[in-house]
Amino acid sequence: MNAPSWPPSSLLGRLRGRDADALLALGTPVGYPPQQRIIRQGDPAQYSLLVMQGSVKVVVGTERGRDVVIAVRGPGDLLGEMATLERRPRSAHVITCSAVQARIIHSPELTDFLGRNVEVSLAVARMLSERLRSADRRGIDFVVCPAPVRVVRVLLDVVQQHGSAAGPERELGIPLSQAEIASMAGTGLSTVEKAFRRLESEGVLGRRYRRVLIVDLPALRRFGELPGGIPY
Repeated sequence: MNAPSWPPSSLLGRLRGRDADALLALGTPVGYPPQQRIIRQGDPAQYSLLVMQGSVKVVVGTERGRDVVIAVRGPGDLLGEMATLERRPRSAHVITCSAVQARIIHSPELTDFLGRNVEVSLAVARMLSERLRSADRRGIDFVVCPAPVRVVRVLLDVVQQHGSAAGPERELGIPLSQAEIASMAGTGLSTVEKAFRRLESEGVLGRRYRRVLIVDLPALRRFGELPGGIPY
């Protein structure tokens, strides 16, 4: 039986052989239904979750009472590790987008494992560094990019990290609503609706029942002003 193919940006996608097997041996299996809060902002860090199947959104509740979606995660991703490593309360909620299968790893087990496994610790450090770099880039986008461009860049981020082939097209890979995309782009729902209509009219994007399909990825990059890749 072939081993699962994990997304390259995920923690499991960064590991090979015995290191991946050792991480997969930690914890115990657990399952969650869609739309369940599996990590709660402000709670103590008693465990981390290694996602095996399904997808989640990372949501921050602000002091103004508004929830903001800051990221999405999928198979192979480790969740809740920052609070475990810092020994601080959770900085965000994690809510399932779909049914999720994961491994729940209690904090002492994870910290002991990372202390003994240099390669996995380095992979975690690289993963956290890339997440920080992505957050920095998103902050720059908020300052320099108009809202429609930010919407397209959110779509690009999601499809490049989590997308899957659907014939000649690519499926977004994470079941996000337009309101959640608006939250990630820091704009209003009407802006996302207008951007989607334009992308559809230009033959760049297609919509099916509860699915978003990227029909022309190079054209989507042009709309996101990224034909040559991320400039910073």
